[in-house]
Formats: sequence, C-alpha cells, structure tokens
Amino acid sequence: MLKERILQQATDLFSLHGIKNVSMDDLASSLGISKRTIYKNFKNKEDILKNCILVSWENRGQRITEIMRQSENVIDGCLQIIDDYKCTRLPIAIFWEDIYKYYPEIYRCILEDAEKSNIYLKRLLKEGIKDNYFRENLHVDETFFMLDMSTCIIISNIYSVRISFPRTNLIFNIMVNMLRGISTDRGIEIIDKYIDNLSHSNN
Repeated sequence: MLKERILQQATDLFSLHGIKNVSMDDLASSLGISKRTIYKNFKNKEDILKNCILVSWENRGQRITEIMRQSENVIDGCLQIIDDYKCTRLPIAIFWEDIYKYYPEIYRCILEDAEKSNIYLKRLLKEGIKDNYFRENLHVDETFFMLDMSTCIIISNIYSVRISFPRTNLIFNIMVNMLRGISTDRGIEIIDKYIDNLSHSNN
C-alpha cells in the first residue's frame, strides 16, 4: 500500500541523512509521486516521523517477543536478539539529534516506550539470575544500563568515523562481551557454544 511505501522510504531517508536534511520534496521525488499525494496520507513531516517510529516499535517488539518465545533459555534469547541487530540499518547520529532538538513530543514518547521495554528486559535479567545464567551479585539497574542497546549504539556512533566495518558488527561484539561478563559458568558455556556455531555457519 502507498502509505506503507511512504513510511518505509521515509524511514530509510531519515536514517541515512537525518530528519532535517530530508524535505517533503525529497521524499516525494524519491517515491516518484507528488507532494500532494503524501499530504493526502499524512499531515506533515512530524506525522510521518511519528508513524515511522511507531511501526519500528511494533516490528521490534514483535520480533523480540517471538525470539524469546522460541528460545531455550534467556541467554540463548539474548544472543539471538543481539545477532538480529546485525541485520538492522541503524540511523546516523544526527537522526537522534534532530528528534531531540526539533521534535520534543516524539522524543518524550520514545523515552516512555524505552521505559516500558526496560521493565520487560529487567525482568529477563532477573529471570537469568534466578536460573543461574547470570551472576547473582549483579546490580540490576547498573547492569541493565550497560546492556541497553541504545548505550552500545551511542558508543558505536562515537567510533563510527574510525572504523571501516559495519557499526552493527561493533555493537554485536560489545553486547556479546558484556553479556559474557555478567554470566555464570553455565551462561558462558552457552555463549561460547553459540559463537562457535555462528563462526562455523559463516565459513
């Protein structure tokens, strides 16, 4: 459908160039449609951006839920979620800067959604501690902050000008090593086996 096409194209352009650098004319031209057609489906650029983020949240939430449902244990699920991010196109840093500067209402909604996700992920962390996959002496809030995907994305943005490989690979390695650092021997065994299988499948 046209509305989905507009949102997908807008998401790609915003992620690649930032939000302020993409005009409605740019979006219409890239789709081969008129600007009027876009305005028949969305009120303005902010409306498009909000819907782009909502679709992204829904897709991410469904993906995480499905991965955890099919996983043998919490460690296996976390590893699959981390690996899944390698197939994700991450927005450039200016994308988030634009939201913070120019779209405060959307930024507030992002923070609220992040808090809901945090509750779920903290529950997984506590579940892993209870099942002896994670060390029981962990400070849950501090550990969660270090394992938060957005923290790793920020780190990757800092080093993005100095690396020649995809940022998603950097994030994967940061996340896996952080996960390994909080795991018990039982958890480490699962991580090492997963990484070993992953390296063999890539050869």
